[in-house]
Amino acid sequence: MKKMLFFVNPNAGHAEIRNHLMEVLQVFTASGYEVTVHPTSGPKDLTRQIAARAEGYDRIVCTGGDGTLNEAVSGLMQLPEEKRPLLGYIPSGTTNDVASSLGLSHDVVTAAQDIVRGVPFKIDVGSFSPDRWFSYVAAFGLFTDVPYDTPQQDKRIFGSLAYFFNGVRALSDVKPIRVRVTCEGMTQEMDVLDALVLSTTSVAGFHAPKDFGISMNDGKFEVVLVRSFKNLLDFNAAATCLLREELPEPYFVTFKTDRVQFEFEEPVAWTLDGEYGGSITRTEICNHQCALQIIVPK
Repeated sequence: MKKMLFFVNPNAGHAEIRNHLMEVLQVFTASGYEVTVHPTSGPKDLTRQIAARAEGYDRIVCTGGDGTLNEAVSGLMQLPEEKRPLLGYIPSGTTNDVASSLGLSHDVVTAAQDIVRGVPFKIDVGSFSPDRWFSYVAAFGLFTDVPYDTPQQDKRIFGSLAYFFNGVRALSDVKPIRVRVTCEGMTQEMDVLDALVLSTTSVAGFHAPKDFGISMNDGKFEVVLVRSFKNLLDFNAAATCLLREELPEPYFVTFKTDRVQFEFEEPVAWTLDGEYGGSITRTEICNHQCALQIIVPK
């Protein structure tokens, strides 16, 4: 029989998997899989388990939010490329940015059916310094603390709006960050409030401009730098642009690249796929094109 290692995060988002776990398992077993279920026991448990056990399975499946997916990707990236099993993902978090970009169903049973009937889709993976990975976004600045500081109860009730509410509260602590950005041999210094290095059309439930040309497997990241605002008028203008899904100068700096370096005068906190990524003074972010295959609907 085909072998599947199935990771369940019972605390993610609305955690609908708790009510439909038996249905999901029936979908998998009816398709000829011998399923091993592993409830995640804490931070990084999923990553450690995949790194140690994944080679013996045909498919790795996880259910949870973007943070759970990040742990799965981080575990698979520790394996040689030729030994990385296909990855199945049942989104059951709050915003599920990767799922939205890939067109994955938010109904857990339908998502399980797509995992056994779907097709592999190659995705890029980002490396953050030598030993950290992310599947869709690395960020620092104004809203960096918002994803992991937003209470889980707020996420369950308000969904992506919870990030917005907590972000507005953070405005009182606005402090520009001096950064040196090096990309393709060119370096520039600027004061920014926020920065994103991303490969999905959705971040925290909010969408990038339709003409931004975002792709999850083109070997490039889209970099968005939000310049420091001189006054409240500039802030209102930039916020209006965001609501219209526009990123114009002089409020934003945007470019595509497969490699970018950031340097700071003092340690700056980052978030990777909505999870705390550490405080650093220097990092290099690289795109590993088509590093993993995730299963998507036909």
